[in-house]
Amino acid sequence: MSEMICRIFAIIGIAGSILCALGDYFLYRCNGTDSVRIGADKKIESNWDKANMHDLVLSGILASISIPMYYLGIVAFSRCLYLQNSVVGIAYYIVLTIGAMGGVGFHLNACFMPLLYKTITERGGSIEMVEAVYSIMRKTCKLTAILTYGILVFVNSVWVWIVVLSGMVKTPKFLCLLTPLSLLILGLLLAKVNKVFKTFPLALTNTLGLGGIAVIALFCM
Repeated sequence: MSEMICRIFAIIGIAGSILCALGDYFLYRCNGTDSVRIGADKKIESNWDKANMHDLVLSGILASISIPMYYLGIVAFSRCLYLQNSVVGIAYYIVLTIGAMGGVGFHLNACFMPLLYKTITERGGSIEMVEAVYSIMRKTCKLTAILTYGILVFVNSVWVWIVVLSGMVKTPKFLCLLTPLSLLILGLLLAKVNKVFKTFPLALTNTLGLGGIAVIALFCM
């Protein structure tokens, strides 16, 4: 892969992370700032009753488009690693590809739950019916969700911290703050400070943080 293609991949990765963050915004604003958990399992948000279904559909569409885009930023960074250490670069590429493969499914599952809740309850169904469906959905995707989240946020961030702080890749060390885990911590702190930010931690983590990897890739070139 040439440096020019790598730069293009990184730029597409940044754009993809912004688009996906927008998709997360449409998803999580359905909860609002005053929502409470209801139902026996406490998995249903009270504000789903007034959630806009178009927001949820749009969120799913944006995720389907943007996740393959931000994956290219991961490819760009793996190329930077490969030039310094082929084993590390290939390993990073394989592990993060596994993590990225579950991203669309993880996001769509998050969109399906409020959509199912509104569809079932508006047709006379009970919250118990919604929870029964959700329980089945969790069993089918729980392992994938944990694996995806763990790789994209924790494994990814620690890996980048190590190669940047060790000097394996030549880039400013403060860019470690752009990694998913760093932005997750920032998002959680903001949510504690002001409830306006309650809906943003996941968007900051899974999307903008992955765009940060693409930014680091640009600095490595």
